[in-house]
Amino acid sequence: MLELEIKILLLTLVYFTGWFLFEKVFSAAWDRFATAPAEGQTNKRSRIPHLASVTPLDQTWRYIRGLKNPDWRIRRISGIQLGEKRGTAVLQALIEALNDPKEEVSMAAGEALAKIGDPQAIHALSEHVKSLDEKFEHTYERYRAA
Repeated sequence: MLELEIKILLLTLVYFTGWFLFEKVFSAAWDRFATAPAEGQTNKRSRIPHLASVTPLDQTWRYIRGLKNPDWRIRRISGIQLGEKRGTAVLQALIEALNDPKEEVSMAAGEALAKIGDPQAIHALSEHVKSLDEKFEHTYERYRAA
């Protein structure tokens, strides 16, 4: 009986070792031949955009509407997602979101505007930073006077 159990264990070990080796060899061969471009050709896979960046127009408007949602977490996620989009409506919505009462939403809108990098977005960010600096100075002076 012990001999039978040892044979089963050895056959199982051989089976799994063979499968592991086959998997490694097959994966390496697949990576080498499936993604390598042929001579004289360029790799066409690099020109294909990521699926996350190919979002329908209605998704963009959904994120713009999300910036007005009462839940701050939805407003924050919408601001983050709009950092991947472009357009006048996106810029205006993110600029308005800079003045959101929730700090996390305002920071997400600022990061999205910085990621977009449009001159109008950079100007809005610099104006927002100036206004924050002025508010900080007034708050500090009131704190010192008290």
